[in-house]
Amino acid sequence: MAADFKSHVLMRDEKGFFGIAFKRLILAAVAGGLAYSVTRFGAPGAAIPTGIAIAVLTLVMSGTRGGLPLWQRLLLRGRGSLLLAAARRPESLPAQAARALELPVGLAQLEGEVIFAPPQSGIEVDMREWVTFARASEADADDGLVFVDAPMQEVAR
Repeated sequence: MAADFKSHVLMRDEKGFFGIAFKRLILAAVAGGLAYSVTRFGAPGAAIPTGIAIAVLTLVMSGTRGGLPLWQRLLLRGRGSLLLAAARRPESLPAQAARALELPVGLAQLEGEVIFAPPQSGIEVDMREWVTFARASEADADDGLVFVDAPMQEVAR
């Protein structure tokens, strides 16, 4: 018998208002209030619009997709674009910026021999004890894929 599970079983989805999580709403309110308080010292007339703008910006930038907030996705996209530009032209301005930020330009160059190399740990995988089925419903039958030591060897069932 097989059971289907959702991929996010351990994550609880709490909604606050209009489908936005309550913790994001609180974060946006605190960031907007802080921006309002700081801006009020220097430019009292612009304090309310600045606080509202920062609150909306915080709400938008903290929205997650695929488990990553928007600000982090944008940061990683910018870093990746800088690395690719530096790898394409090593003497360009993006390459100089990558060196100044101490980004490893070698990350942009992938070598298949290194990526797809077998593990060097020396662990042998013994699949002789496993029986593989195409579907879970076939587990009751005795006609699954069985690994044996040598060809034409009988499998004891």
